[in-house]
Amino acid sequence: MLNVKKIIIIIIFVVLAFIVLFAFKNKSIISNKNVEEIKKVSLRLKWLDQAQFAGFYVAKEKGLYKKDGLEVTINPGGPEISPIQMVVSKVNNFGITGADQIILAREKGIPVVALAVIYKDTPVAIGSLKKNNITSPKDLEGKKMGLIYGRDEETVYRALLAKEKINPKSINEVALLAGLSQLTTGAIDAQILYEINEPILLAQEGFEINLIKPRDYGIKFYADVLFTTEDMIQNNPEEVKNFVQASLEGWKLVFENPESAIDAVLSANNSLDRNHQTKFLELSKPLITGYGKIGYSDKEVWQEMQNTLLNQGLLKNPVDIDKTFTNNYLK
Repeated sequence: MLNVKKIIIIIIFVVLAFIVLFAFKNKSIISNKNVEEIKKVSLRLKWLDQAQFAGFYVAKEKGLYKKDGLEVTINPGGPEISPIQMVVSKVNNFGITGADQIILAREKGIPVVALAVIYKDTPVAIGSLKKNNITSPKDLEGKKMGLIYGRDEETVYRALLAKEKINPKSINEVALLAGLSQLTTGAIDAQILYEINEPILLAQEGFEINLIKPRDYGIKFYADVLFTTEDMIQNNPEEVKNFVQASLEGWKLVFENPESAIDAVLSANNSLDRNHQTKFLELSKPLITGYGKIGYSDKEVWQEMQNTLLNQGLLKNPVDIDKTFTNNYLK
C-alpha cells in the first residue's frame, strides 16, 4: 500500500515538474517573441533639438512608439546635415525636411515620399529692426538683405519677390551668418528668419522689429514634413504606419499639455531657455493645427509648390505629385 502511495506521489511530482517546465518554456517563447517584435528605427531632424520637433520627443517620452513595437532614436540635424541624404543612405529610417526639398529630390530620381506635414504653412519671414521702416517687400529695394542660400528659406523668399514683381537685382543680397549680430549691428537692413524663433530672441534683447510674412502675400508652402523612402514603405509598411501614427499622437499631446511638451524638449536639449521654447511652441501652434487635421496635406498645395519651383527655375521638369506624398498612413 505504501509503495502505491509513493508511486502516486512520484507521478504527481513528475506532472508538476512538467507543468513548471512548460510554463517557463512558454514564458521564454513569449519573451523572445516580444524582443523580436521590437523594431529599432531612427529619425533625422531638420535642425538642432528644439520645440520645432516637440511632438516626436513627446511620442518617445510617453512610450507611444514603444507601444507600437518601435524603439526610436531621434538624431538632431544641423547646417551641414542633409536629412534626405541620411535617409536615402539608410543611416536613418525617417527624416524631417522642407516640402520643397522632397519635390526637388524626386526630380533627381531620389525616391523619397512625404508621409505627414507638420508645419502646414511656412514660418519663414523677413525681419528688420523697426527703425529701418521696412514693412513691405517693396521696401527691400536698395536695402542690404541677409539671405540663407540653397534651402527652403531662399525658395520662399524668391517666390515672394516674384509674386510682388520685385527684381532681385534691386536688392543687395548678402550671405547670412549664424546668429543675429548682422541685423542688430546694422551690417544688414533685413534678414531671412523664422517668425517663431528669432523675433523672440530679438525681443528678449530689447529690439523692436517688423516682420514681412510671405504667407500674408499668398505664398503657400508646406514647411516641415515627415518623410521616408519608397523602399521603406514597400518593405516595412507596418513600421511606417506605426511610426507616423505615434508621431502624430505625440503632436496632439503637445497642444493638450504644452508645459509637459516643453519638459520633453528640455530633456532632449537642456541648454535651451524654457521661456524661449514656450513662446516658440505657442507661435508654432496655428501653423501646425490651423489647417485641418495634423499631418494631412492637399495635392493642390503640392502642385502649387511645384509650380513655384518651376517658375523660379529651381525645378527643370515637373514630377508626379501623386508619388511625392501620401496620406495613407494617417488615422
